[in-house]
Amino acid sequence: MYLSRSSKLYKRCLLFLLASSSLSAEMNLLDPMVVSSLRLETENRSLPARIQVIDQAQIEQSGASDLVGLLSKEANLQVRSYSANSARSSVSMGGFGENGGLRTLVLLDGHRLNMIDMSPIDWYSIPLVLVDSIEVIRGGQSGAYGNHAVGGVIKINTKLPKLEPSLSLETSAGSFDSFNTRGSYSQMIGEIGFTIFGERAESDGYRENGDHQTDAGGIRVDWGIDSDLTGYASWSLSDSYFGLAGSLDAIQMLEDRRQTTSPHDYVEERSSHSRIGIRYQINENWRLDKRFGLQNREVNENYPDWSWFTEKVYRTFSYSPELHYSSNSADWMIGVDFSEDELESSNNSEYKRETTGFITSTGLKFSNHWNLNGNFRIERHENSGDFQANKNEWAAGVGLIRDFGLGKRAFSAIRRFYRYPAIDEYTLANGLLEPESGYEVELGGDWSINQISLSGRIFRQWMDDEIILDPNAGGFFGQNINLPKNSRLGLDLSMDWQMTESLRSGLSYEYVNAQFEEGDYSDLKVPLVPEGLLRLFWELSPMDSLLLSLGGSFVGESFRGSDFSNNQEKMADYWLYDLRMNYELSERATVFGGVDNLFDKEYTSTAFGTGLYPGQGRKATAGLRYSF
Repeated sequence: MYLSRSSKLYKRCLLFLLASSSLSAEMNLLDPMVVSSLRLETENRSLPARIQVIDQAQIEQSGASDLVGLLSKEANLQVRSYSANSARSSVSMGGFGENGGLRTLVLLDGHRLNMIDMSPIDWYSIPLVLVDSIEVIRGGQSGAYGNHAVGGVIKINTKLPKLEPSLSLETSAGSFDSFNTRGSYSQMIGEIGFTIFGERAESDGYRENGDHQTDAGGIRVDWGIDSDLTGYASWSLSDSYFGLAGSLDAIQMLEDRRQTTSPHDYVEERSSHSRIGIRYQINENWRLDKRFGLQNREVNENYPDWSWFTEKVYRTFSYSPELHYSSNSADWMIGVDFSEDELESSNNSEYKRETTGFITSTGLKFSNHWNLNGNFRIERHENSGDFQANKNEWAAGVGLIRDFGLGKRAFSAIRRFYRYPAIDEYTLANGLLEPESGYEVELGGDWSINQISLSGRIFRQWMDDEIILDPNAGGFFGQNINLPKNSRLGLDLSMDWQMTESLRSGLSYEYVNAQFEEGDYSDLKVPLVPEGLLRLFWELSPMDSLLLSLGGSFVGESFRGSDFSNNQEKMADYWLYDLRMNYELSERATVFGGVDNLFDKEYTSTAFGTGLYPGQGRKATAGLRYSF
């Protein structure tokens, strides 16, 4: 089915491979096909942004069974769930509430996962066993990455094969009949590295019709030993099923918060991803990178309780060549980001979006202590039909970094960002929407004092034309409109304290005051934006083989979705606590377990008007991890 519906894109893939073959040379070492977080061959500490790296050890010790749970705890990101689990959750940062996920760009090995419309990311289609590290980049980064990168960027980097064969197996089970098993195997055969991975995740869910099931897997090939040419090619498949539990009103929540009012609604989703990366080291200073991506996605949404069925087919083709120059005093990059997105729906509608962005970035080292970093992007955006076709946008950023040595630095930055409307945002606006755009200023830094590490930033953001669904603007569902100017004033910080050799603690805190500055809602708060997010943790290691951790997460109160007049009852704040345990049976085997929502707190994850979506109750899991 995928081949028949996207033969044109596969032909492009073949042409790309043939063109790349002209770079043929001996194969080289398996270096990662990623550079720094902002697309420069520069250390993160030389970039004017707050960048948090979640490494492999943190991923394993977290006990998380999916990316959403990992990001909410390790990065203190805002998560809103519509099914009391991670399936199709919205993950956002920077103080964005309604459709906040549209303003957070998610990349997998540099390839965009955000869709042409408002459909959520299938987080279960990205097996954790495949993930080597995650970089969370806060702030508007459209200059480096383009569309969606308004609140920040989540970069997911996958594992690379090592010289020795490597096997990883993990299985766990827990509350709500949840079960997860995942595994990967990688090996070098001659000068080529192979990686095979797979995962199955399933659960009956906390709520009725809140069940989900995903099978995902794939293969990756890396090549390049003792040469100037390196590369990778990966192919993955996922098949998911999600029950749609729907919302409850206040009375139903009191009667039974686990019930559903839509017992027959569900979504089926199948996707196929092909990714290719080529790196050619021209000489000591110059390097050419190419990335190619091809994604096919089929989504069947079934709402028999509403007599509504729809089938959507997505196809995305992307190509990003980049030319890099790197020396001791400067880094330069010039490149192109091209993407073509197509959407076919069973209601006989077809949409197409083509974007071409020209980008350049530079990092200049003035001395051992001062660095200047800047980027600029101009992008042409064209939609099919009458949806604001032939629209151009631009983004830029410039920042100054002062390095004090020993892990201490300070930075400042000013940026311009943008986001194009999603296709289904247009459809509820009669095609009359402008792209979101705005400016951001930021001050931040990292500091170390003995055993204490500090990192943080303060920022002010001004946005024009933010897109919201106004239920009072006419029509059965309301209408999407561009708001007048609004602003966000915020700070986020983290502290890590190695108190003793066996005791470690830390916290992450985010405060955002988001409000409208003009128009009918002037001086009122932006809905679904909690003013405070706080994460605390303590880790105890009484022996080398045992790690115990206790964590607490606080989410502040916020106004309900679409409550732009701020006259409805607020969503209450809440605390959730969790326990984790990792015990090494041997060098190869580890037993792990934990409890989320330790005290079975009843809370509301998100709400729109009288529609409430309860959060997940207490969940316990236990499992075994084996690797060599």
